[in-house]
Amino acid sequence: MKPLIVVCTDFSPCSELALQRAADIARRDETRVFLIHTYDPKKAKGPGAREPAEGDRQAWDEDSMHQLTEARHRYFGHLADTDVQYDAIPSAHPSIEICKIAKDTKASLIILGSHGRTGMLRRLLGSVAEATVRHAPCSVFVVREPATPT
Repeated sequence: MKPLIVVCTDFSPCSELALQRAADIARRDETRVFLIHTYDPKKAKGPGAREPAEGDRQAWDEDSMHQLTEARHRYFGHLADTDVQYDAIPSAHPSIEICKIAKDTKASLIILGSHGRTGMLRRLLGSVAEATVRHAPCSVFVVREPATPT
């Protein structure tokens, strides 16, 4: 059985970099990929937001799956369809969900982007990358956007 990489995206620019790195590794090592979008429905709309109504959540889930399908084709089109799974997973604790999927699938690597938030914004939104690194059952590759000169 080929090794498996769990690749996480929130469709942000740093996630795009993580997807590129994952595609490079998957191509080089002929690795299987599980592409996931985990999100907290409350935090996705910003601090203090409420859980979306059922109809809104369904539309949100459908949009997430559509974006995952596009990302799968754009970054992992070189892999056979059977080598790329994908899912959108609403979760109040995305890092816990990421680690659970990695454990359940016996992943050899998790790849995700980091926004690099600091201060109050980090305290409000948390750090999925940091929590994933602390609890992951395998190695974690965190991709950062290049620093912009100040």
